[in-house]
Amino acid sequence: MKKLVLAIIVIASINSKGYGQQKKLTDLIGHWVIVNEKDSGASLEIIDSSTIILSYNGEKKKIIEYKIDFTRSPIWFDFSTTDTSSFVAVKSLLEIINDNTIKWQLFIDEERTEHFSSTKGELFYLRKTKPVVSTAIVSN
Repeated sequence: MKKLVLAIIVIASINSKGYGQQKKLTDLIGHWVIVNEKDSGASLEIIDSSTIILSYNGEKKKIIEYKIDFTRSPIWFDFSTTDTSSFVAVKSLLEIINDNTIKWQLFIDEERTEHFSSTKGELFYLRKTKPVVSTAIVSN
């Protein structure tokens, strides 16, 4: 009887830890800058579920539509935007390393791999920037 109770407790704790670690969009909200390319100026800003902005080459592009699958590991993040006059669809892989770092691989004009690849796509590491807090001194 004790072994059965112990087995139930172990199974319950494994299940609760698995569900507790499920990532979601709110884990990605913030301004993320690419850190492995010096002065690239490229970034990803996730404001909320309807506003995601991609910055590169001095241009800001709003992501028109996206699909993100948190049930996969790494996370599948597909999005589309416009580039000058054309429509660009991008498939990507995303891994949340910690609260301040994500790994992101983009596949443009090629098929996405199941896992991160050293031979396909473009791999980036992004760091979450801290919001600028301004304080004002008010005198009466």
